Amino acid sequence: MARQQAGEGQGHGLTYQFSGLAHQTSTSFELNGHKIYVPVRINSKGPYWFILDTGSVSDVVDTETAKSLGIALSGRFEASGGGEKTIEGAVGAHVSLQIAGLELKQPAIDVEPINHAVSATEGREVDGLLGYDFLSQFAVMIDYINRRVDIIEPAGFHRAGSGDTIPIEMIRGNIFVSSTLIMGEGKPVAGKFLVDTAWRSALSLTSPFVRNHGLLGKVTRSVDAFTGIGIGGATVDTVARISGLKVGQYTIENVVGDFSHARAGVMSQDDFAGIIGTEILSRFRVILDYPEQRMILEPNAAFSAPSEFDMSGLFVIYEGASGSKLFKIYHVIEGSPGAQADLRVGDIIEAIDQHPTSNFTLPQIREMFKEGEGKEHQLSIRRDGKLLMVRLRLRRII
Repeated sequence: MARQQAGEGQGHGLTYQFSGLAHQTSTSFELNGHKIYVPVRINSKGPYWFILDTGSVSDVVDTETAKSLGIALSGRFEASGGGEKTIEGAVGAHVSLQIAGLELKQPAIDVEPINHAVSATEGREVDGLLGYDFLSQFAVMIDYINRRVDIIEPAGFHRAGSGDTIPIEMIRGNIFVSSTLIMGEGKPVAGKFLVDTAWRSALSLTSPFVRNHGLLGKVTRSVDAFTGIGIGGATVDTVARISGLKVGQYTIENVVGDFSHARAGVMSQDDFAGIIGTEILSRFRVILDYPEQRMILEPNAAFSAPSEFDMSGLFVIYEGASGSKLFKIYHVIEGSPGAQADLRVGDIIEAIDQHPTSNFTLPQIREMFKEGEGKEHQLSIRRDGKLLMVRLRLRRII
């Protein structure tokens, strides 16, 4: 969730304390659409679920969560991110965040309506973000396969194992690495990329970078599609395949890339090339060492997994109310399998292959629509009060 802020915000004066003698702790996490959800106690209450977000310039507590806990708020500022809109935040006073055996005491912390902005596309509630304020203090080891995060005081961190150490550049509370795009037979294109553990796409390229390097003229097949909904609203990009992305000594081949058309927000900036997101990062054991300005990547069992884009042409979102959850079609790509099946914006998906959608999470539905070209699914659709049966045959769009 790459973002910038204007005005007040960004918690200052953070202090921390580990329980016991060891200056480190470890916690399991939930993986939701390749994003890391860490259990966090706020002022000794909870747990609440925070996204580990290298794209966030501060730690953040959701507005409604803060109000329910009686956290005092003051000041106002605007925050932006993916998409071209902004949201309004405030500053919360005297907040303690507990992560396993670690307590972070923050005299000031950003409070923003994160859940309202992103829960529909996350498919679950979001109580906050662990961003720069937290990450800048420790060496943080992310094991995607075993779903564990180790948090280590810098003085006690000693690297062991294989992998590649990549220098990171710190700018405005975000981390950047130098990487190279491999564009078919053309000349490789180098750039500075933001590393974002909460960015849903594999790779997104900023609109100035796309334009300045004529990148859309170097792809053979593309489609315009909704690619996400962030704190700045929905994003519509051109999606196409890129021959490869070289990060350090590793090359990820045949990557699905989003080519931005943004005129405002993070993706319109001309001082970096793009964002390396979760579908790339989850192929590694990732060690983030902000104090030493380095990132260590160790390939895991998912390193060579194919990079796929949605094969249905549907962008599905989640709506939850009164304990129920609905999966609604938010967008249909023209000429896609979804369009050919006469699926429409606003349709509610009630069942897939005779299984109620209440049995699925939103990421599970998205993965189902990304796997198995030629596979057919039977969808039960609620439209204008009527139940319709639709057969959806998956096909690669790019």
